[in-house]
Amino acid sequence: MAKFISADTIKTERRKGTVETTVPFLLNGRQEEVTKKIVNGEMETFELDQPIGEMLTSESGRKELLQKVVLDVELGREEVPLLYGPIYDSISDPNFPKEFEAKWAQYGSVIFLEHLEGEEIKFGSLQAEQGPIARIKGFTAGFEYTKELEIFNQTFNFEILNKAFGEAHNALLNHLHLSPIIKFAYKAANKTGPVYVNEQGKKLADASGAHYILSLRETLRQALTDARTAKRPGNILLANSANQEDIKDAMSSMTIQATPYNALEGISTVVFYDGWETQVSKKTYSYDGVPAGKAYLIRPKRGFKELIKQALQIQATMGDLTRLVEAQIVGDVWRGVFAAVEENVQEITFPGK
Repeated sequence: MAKFISADTIKTERRKGTVETTVPFLLNGRQEEVTKKIVNGEMETFELDQPIGEMLTSESGRKELLQKVVLDVELGREEVPLLYGPIYDSISDPNFPKEFEAKWAQYGSVIFLEHLEGEEIKFGSLQAEQGPIARIKGFTAGFEYTKELEIFNQTFNFEILNKAFGEAHNALLNHLHLSPIIKFAYKAANKTGPVYVNEQGKKLADASGAHYILSLRETLRQALTDARTAKRPGNILLANSANQEDIKDAMSSMTIQATPYNALEGISTVVFYDGWETQVSKKTYSYDGVPAGKAYLIRPKRGFKELIKQALQIQATMGDLTRLVEAQIVGDVWRGVFAAVEENVQEITFPGK
């Protein structure tokens, strides 16, 4: 049976047992670490015992403040789980150049041939996926802790901002890695349209008289066939959670009109991504998810690379006295994405109900 992954299923898994990791941050250009511990879904947080403005006046205070910020940010990241892990290989290298061809998106090709006396052995080779040139880009965010927040003892707002910082970071990563698949302009060879069948499993010309779940099942089967025929077999399905129950039904074993249907094989993982939206200073920002009624059958890893030059780094600095800003919290991350979409993805349009 396929594994179904969504933000909710990941959070449910995180509520089981204990997870303990170390999270780095920068203090005066020096890397420090704080321990992140989650026990049965509850994350240990950091409570401040003095005003934030005072903490910035000493190195030990700044360190304690950043530990608090980092753990609050991690709490926010737990609320927006990363969904692209099954699709992408992750490569981390601080020496990545700004722009380069993805020579690391390679795979080996070897063939054994009958050896004839005196004939040269056929040597294997490395082949690279086709796709766009990868570019490393920097992304930044920040917020200010004002004197007003401090004098009215609104430390809880500081925690809310920290958490939102983490949510925004993970939302960005999901968008960077999944939008190339969602936004790609697919050619006809990379598209599978709806297949309609009736309750007896007979194919129909259109939706009239069609059985929806059987039609969805046949559409998924056709997509698997199309991808395999094109020699880019996919086993991961990226979809919208609005179609989650229908997909589960279509992939399950069933009996209709006394005809038994085995569980659909070939799809090992189904990932549901609906996008993300937030409002900052009265302006709305949104990342599009998979449209309802669409899905993408993906051959993972080989043509999809997550490039990390610098993971999220958080720093705290003194603020701006002229604006009564006590502290500024700034984070930056430097990343790139390589996605050879055309060589590895089949776009699917589901039958209409």
